[in-house]
Amino acid sequence: MNLKTLGSYTWRIIKFILLGLCLILPQQVFALPYILPQNFSPLATNILMWGLLLLGYALMIVIFSYQFKKGQPTPNKIFQKLSNQDINAIITGFIVLFIIKIIYVMLTSQAGQTQNDQALQQMFKLSTNAALMMFLMTAIFAPLCEELLFRGIFMRYFFPKNTVLAIFFSGLVFGALHFHLGDIFWTLLLYCALGWVLAYYYKKTNKLLVSILIHFLNNILPALFMLFSVLFTK
Repeated sequence: MNLKTLGSYTWRIIKFILLGLCLILPQQVFALPYILPQNFSPLATNILMWGLLLLGYALMIVIFSYQFKKGQPTPNKIFQKLSNQDINAIITGFIVLFIIKIIYVMLTSQAGQTQNDQALQQMFKLSTNAALMMFLMTAIFAPLCEELLFRGIFMRYFFPKNTVLAIFFSGLVFGALHFHLGDIFWTLLLYCALGWVLAYYYKKTNKLLVSILIHFLNNILPALFMLFSVLFTK
């Protein structure tokens, strides 16, 4: 590896880390009620939170989409028409993810309660407004932004000509960034496996929308459950 190639890879790593940091920025809106003046009205606080959240994700999607399409010989659209094979891949991928989570529960006897799940539940319980925002983030924005970053951008930045390595490291990075202190090894393996499945179906179909929809189906049911548990217990 010559210096030019090394420099190029180093710059890609730096860019990927910076883009990864963007994922946590919209979540900071939940700190607003604690840092705004006490005489700031709840309605104004909620409007400000929603405005910053939507603006943050809009900017993130624009930046991620640009990085995903940049430098590709033929621009790769995110939203492409799906074939019957693509739909079968989405259904199969979702079933595989479901089976992986069942195996995780059987191995750990934790009823699926990772540190990440517990953190999400706590965020949902902050308020009704927070629950609605968390639902939107978990069910809609997370699948879109995370697939753009961990599949679309990562697999273009690194190992573009080696499918096996691209899938392996995409899943590994995805798993590592969903792993929390206090989690067990099986939790890391769980998230890595989820990432590997998503990466596999992205490469298999060459359509990012496929992995986005698999990710969406994986997130939507628990997100709905947490949302309803908040709305109907208040």
